[in-house]
Amino acid sequence: MKKKTRNSGSERGKVLGFEGGVINFGGKLFDTLMLGILWLLCSIPLVTVGVSTTALYYAVTHSVKADDGYASTMFFRSFRRNLKQGILLWIGLVAVFVLMRLNTGILMAKTSGNFGLAMIGFYTAVMVYLAVMACYMFPALSRFEMRTLWFVQLSIYMGIRYFLTSAMLLVILGGAAVLVWRVPFLILIVPGPDMWLMSEFLERVLKKHEESIEKQLE
Repeated sequence: MKKKTRNSGSERGKVLGFEGGVINFGGKLFDTLMLGILWLLCSIPLVTVGVSTTALYYAVTHSVKADDGYASTMFFRSFRRNLKQGILLWIGLVAVFVLMRLNTGILMAKTSGNFGLAMIGFYTAVMVYLAVMACYMFPALSRFEMRTLWFVQLSIYMGIRYFLTSAMLLVILGGAAVLVWRVPFLILIVPGPDMWLMSEFLERVLKKHEESIEKQLE
């Protein structure tokens, strides 16, 4: 049996120390949950949901993951910077979604047969794809400076080009929605960790296009 050395104590001190793994994890977890609450509060006007989502992604990837600045500072910096475009993009998505939903309701009430079912399926697919677009659109807004319509084009392209990633994002987003639907109190807990998990997939996609987008904007 090997005798314990003094190094084991120092290693344990590093883990439990102020800058150690346990404290660091606790701080990141607190920041992630706090950012989720900020997202919820700043989304209350409804028209700012897109801006809040952009700010949440920015703060999670910069502050929580990259240790770049305070979480709340990063959140509000992105919120202010992307306020106008975030509102425009969100209103556009919601307007198209509402239109598709109204058409679906009308078809379900007024029509029957294969054509009606086909159109209902089409409108439903559009609504699902709008959710996919949102998953790419607002993280891209947090990262790039482009014209508003370019974010629409980019999100449409990415949703198709990275099909498996899009499917995974929908699973994560849908799982979070189900959790909150079943336990409404979880709305205070879920948003931050959910965005952290989604960013694991989104960052791989966005980094692939960083150089090409920057060249196009020069």
